[in-house]
Amino acid sequence: MLVNAAELHSIHRFCSGHRELLQRSSHAGCVSCGETFSPSEIREWIVEGDGSPGGSRGETAKCPKCGTAAVLPSAAPIALSPAMLDTLQRYWFGGKR
Repeated sequence: MLVNAAELHSIHRFCSGHRELLQRSSHAGCVSCGETFSPSEIREWIVEGDGSPGGSRGETAKCPKCGTAAVLPSAAPIALSPAMLDTLQRYWFGGKR
């Protein structure tokens, strides 16, 4: 899978502040461990920001398999596949699972 660094950075933005996307997703995948799962399996969330006017607030899922906040929702405009998760994992985590 040929993906350049700019595309990898663009895709990575869907790994945070994505609760709404996960609610619309049929499945999700973890960039860190490579596992795929149902969004209903997610139990832990990181709340970001303070929600103040002009501020941002988002909720980021932690992977139910490994606990890393590196979850990609299938509703994001990307081709969420094992090959894509592997490519992202090598880029962001150095290929060590």
